[in-house]
Amino acid sequence: MEQFQNLLKELGASVGLPDLKPSDDGLCSLRFDDRVTIDLECNDETGAIIFSSIVATLLPYQTEKLYPDLLEANLLWAGTGGATLGVDPATLSVFMCYQEKIIGMEFLRFQELLKGFSDVALFWNKRIQEGEDSASSQITAEPGSPTEVTPPAAPVAGSVGTYA
Repeated sequence: MEQFQNLLKELGASVGLPDLKPSDDGLCSLRFDDRVTIDLECNDETGAIIFSSIVATLLPYQTEKLYPDLLEANLLWAGTGGATLGVDPATLSVFMCYQEKIIGMEFLRFQELLKGFSDVALFWNKRIQEGEDSASSQITAEPGSPTEVTPPAAPVAGSVGTYA
């Protein structure tokens, strides 16, 4: 937990929030572009820092169209930068989550993770909020075409590892 507090303190100092720290429950929430809130917490049992966000809430008519896109994004983390997307069936809230060991994590890595996670969360928020019509035509465009839009490559993808 001390490492988590130190990372938050350094983040706060770098963005002009010198009192940034976790709540008594160990949670720190940050709002990005007034669109998504990212919750940060440290799991003492696993030694991991957890990034989570409700990216958006689907409307019932969107589920049939967007569920396949969300599943495809999760496949080998191709559209999530290493995070995972899931939907709460009761609320239709789209959650994005990521975790990484915090032991020995340097501030630069923490910054990269937060930036990558927020970029991907904002991408999916915009994708869902704009509706399936405009975004689906962009997602299905041919590679290299001027209308192709893919989620930003987030630094979290590098933490997945390499396979032989």
